[in-house]
Amino acid sequence: MFLTPFAGPRGSNRLALLAGLLVALISLFIYREAIPALALRDADDYMRLAQVRDLMAGQGWWDITQYRVDPASGGGAMHWSRFIDAQIAALIWLLTLLLGAEMGEGWAVAIYPPLLMIPLFWLLGRILAQLGDRRLLMAGLLVAATSVTFLHYFAPFRIDHHNWQLMLSVAMLWLALGEASFRRGIAAALVITAHVEISLEGLPYLAIFGALFALAWLRDPEKAPRLAGFAVGLVILPPLWLFAFRGPPALLEVHCDAFTRPYVAGVATAGAVLFLWLKGPAALRATWVRRGMGLTLAGLAAAGVFLMLGHACRSGPFGELEPLVRTYWYNLVVEGQPIWRQRPASAALFAIPMLIGLGATLWAWRRAPGGWMRDNWFRVSFAALGGGLLSVLVFRTSAVAHVYLVPGFAAMLLAVWNWSREMQSAPRRVAGAVLVLAALPACESLLASSLVEWIAPPERQRAENQACPNPAMLAPLAEERAGLLFAPVDIGPTLLVLTPHSVVATGHHRNHAAMNRVITAYVSRPEDAEPIVRASGATWVTLCTHLPEIDNLSKANPEGLAALLARGQTVEWLRPEPALSRGDFAVYRVLPPLSPAGN
Repeated sequence: MFLTPFAGPRGSNRLALLAGLLVALISLFIYREAIPALALRDADDYMRLAQVRDLMAGQGWWDITQYRVDPASGGGAMHWSRFIDAQIAALIWLLTLLLGAEMGEGWAVAIYPPLLMIPLFWLLGRILAQLGDRRLLMAGLLVAATSVTFLHYFAPFRIDHHNWQLMLSVAMLWLALGEASFRRGIAAALVITAHVEISLEGLPYLAIFGALFALAWLRDPEKAPRLAGFAVGLVILPPLWLFAFRGPPALLEVHCDAFTRPYVAGVATAGAVLFLWLKGPAALRATWVRRGMGLTLAGLAAAGVFLMLGHACRSGPFGELEPLVRTYWYNLVVEGQPIWRQRPASAALFAIPMLIGLGATLWAWRRAPGGWMRDNWFRVSFAALGGGLLSVLVFRTSAVAHVYLVPGFAAMLLAVWNWSREMQSAPRRVAGAVLVLAALPACESLLASSLVEWIAPPERQRAENQACPNPAMLAPLAEERAGLLFAPVDIGPTLLVLTPHSVVATGHHRNHAAMNRVITAYVSRPEDAEPIVRASGATWVTLCTHLPEIDNLSKANPEGLAALLARGQTVEWLRPEPALSRGDFAVYRVLPPLSPAGN
């Protein structure tokens, strides 16, 4: 009787939604003590909240400038999307009506990410239902519910855009498994163009699924409707997304770090050429060779248009970074680096389950019955291989690769369970059942990272590194009249949210010139740093003395400003402010120059 509501296709949907809801509630329970403190997870989460607050305070929909960043230059340019801001702002507005301003904001940013688990699990349920029976569905939901390697993006306070990126990547896989209809092709274009509008990191997934749809048509001309719908969508939808969330000027702007004119024009050209080939004379599509010629022409045309309009982007989204910014910021954002640049334990935590999951997925494809189910397993394998190769180059994308492996792990779990049930003796059956844990990527990740750390123990880091600055440390400074803080770029967003002050720079690459000034000052000797700080107009210099950023800058120059302040040494033009400092968070007032010339 209990399982009756979960019978049939609708019951599968209910089961998946219930699993998502339960996991969301569990995550909220785990983080319940952090909600009143507004303990956001990292700098990007704080910056997202600052952006949402600006929107709710009346800043223009198409104006995403952070005016409290580098105010002397007119504010810091941002490349993020209002697509995410609007949802969080709406939830804050609703909960503020119910709970009051302070509690409303805290609960909104706490529950927003877990709420996204519900549609994520629904999508996973739809995918699993097209790959096997009810047992595979339940096994897959269990695997997903324990997969911390991608669920961490849905933990409370993770209000950055990575959870939406992952969910849209999963939606693309779901659409790839259905019938090859024009309608689903349009839907896939809608999803992937939303993905790339949120972040250019969606572009590789456009290529992966575009290649999957193209390969299906290359093998079978009957799959043309989906590719035609996808091609039409790539012509129509990107400019609409750009207009809706960036404004009319964005249609003419060139930004290499966002889906702007060069990318939009290139993708639209590929879609237009491909659609014309699909609707042209039948002779163009008579053989797989001729269909391949159409795909090649579309690709070459897209590349030509991109190179013509986006010649400035040939060096990539971060080509304009100054050497200091690249060395002491970009290269240290390890999640955006290749897997071989990661700590061994972190690499093992993601790589070992990925290798096992890929093996399980390919095994499940080879064992799948013929027809549509075998085709669907091939599509999952294609997406998983593409996502896995991408994650080798950009470590952050490992989360998407892992979620693509959920069906393969589910098939592996069922196979191990069935094998254990065939054992003759009770002890062997119990031992076999324990091996089911090997099919859970969370267990594999834990064992792999623990083994690597046992072989090569990591360097110990002070616990304060992860807690500075926190609301308690910033409380005295927050009471001061608004001024300008000269602060390390990594803590800039936290200062924006928890104090009324402005900052010279944050770790957001469009403001690389201001970032370069901040980094230059902290690695320079005090006498060389002084004119940089004074030129910024800063009232205070702040830092967390054991912040990893400060540790790196101190190593770069042991006699530089960062190193001296971290050691508590005196700098003539700075006065310590003990009343505003707490723990590892230190505040120094910039003293007036000794003479009009500043000497």
